[in-house]
Amino acid sequence: MKRWRSDAETFCRRFRRDRRATTAIEFAIVAPLLFAIMFGIIGFGTQFATRIALTYAATEGGRAAVAGLDNADREALARKAIGKALAALAPLINPDKADISFGMTTEATDQKIDIGITYSDSRFATLPFTPNFNNLGPVRVTYYVTDPSG
Repeated sequence: MKRWRSDAETFCRRFRRDRRATTAIEFAIVAPLLFAIMFGIIGFGTQFATRIALTYAATEGGRAAVAGLDNADREALARKAIGKALAALAPLINPDKADISFGMTTEATDQKIDIGITYSDSRFATLPFTPNFNNLGPVRVTYYVTDPSG
């Protein structure tokens, strides 16, 4: 005795055997995780590059400050060098949002030059897992100028 199958049974059997859309379904399952990881890498990389650029600018300011003869000259040279470094990195850093602190103290025969850059920019903190610069501490660089004659 031959049993007639309904259209629904035939459709279900054909659907289970058909493998044409398997790749699309697997991609739909994996895509959100893939995109989250990809955008996380891009966001964190941008944050990291900005922090390195700020460190570079503070270091350039410290190097320029060592060449000055008096305190006012050292501060002017440091601010000018930091401004040039931040302007060169302008697509990544907005120089207007960088607050530069400059301090000098004398310790025994050495003069300590302390440069800090506080940066407040939230345009790259769009993802919930990337840090915001407003919550991070300033980038600090310290240089010592020593008189070799003692």
